Amino acid sequence: MLGINPLKAANDVRQSLGCSDPGDISLEEMVFALGGILKESPMQGAEGCILMSGNNAVITVNSNIASPGKRNFVIAHEIGHFVLHNGLTPLYSDTDKTLAEWHRNGPQEQQANQFASELLMPSDLFKSKVAGKKLSLSLIEQTAAYFGVSLTAAFLKYKDLGSYPVMVIYIEGGVIQWKQASSDFPFQWLLLKEKVPVYTVAGDYFNDKGLEAKPEKVDAIEWFPSDFQLKYDPNCQLWEQCFPVSVDGLISCLWTL
Repeated sequence: MLGINPLKAANDVRQSLGCSDPGDISLEEMVFALGGILKESPMQGAEGCILMSGNNAVITVNSNIASPGKRNFVIAHEIGHFVLHNGLTPLYSDTDKTLAEWHRNGPQEQQANQFASELLMPSDLFKSKVAGKKLSLSLIEQTAAYFGVSLTAAFLKYKDLGSYPVMVIYIEGGVIQWKQASSDFPFQWLLLKEKVPVYTVAGDYFNDKGLEAKPEKVDAIEWFPSDFQLKYDPNCQLWEQCFPVSVDGLISCLWTL
């Protein structure tokens, strides 16, 4: 089952259920139609889990999740396990860490998140919403609201399908935890587990200087001092915009001017 294309599988599910636009069918109805039961319950150390037996499954989502977009993604992620990984293991339990660092947590987590992203934000429809529009937090907010997902999920989808080269960085407690960039983003050399650079928008945030409502220009060398690409354009600048995702967690998005 690991050879299944997660994007195709997600679109096959949508097509089989007659779902072409967000809201055509709720995630609860989708779980039921696929042979599952969806429950909400307070959970410690997990955001969601799925217990599978044959063609049946029980999906439990943490009732303490405050964000509707995050809740939707957790449910879609567990549906991905049900569709893609049924028979591999009977139980999957997903934490904030596995959901956030899926790119480093093995093929099954990668596939479940790719499935969830496509299930909630079909690529063709997503492209139609962002094509030809200037990248901004406002655009991502509108897009996220339309699809019922978090800003982080929408930015990561934009990374793959948008018109501007972009990098998405997650910082926790002032330390860079992970990054994802579009293939055409000009800089890639950013060390993880390092303190956020001081003279950046994210650096201002962790030094208690607050956040601006609009994107700000930042010198690329502040984020990427060791990237060899800067030798071709040492004065390069980027747009940076940040938004908090937890008490000490921040997403920083960088894109080209």
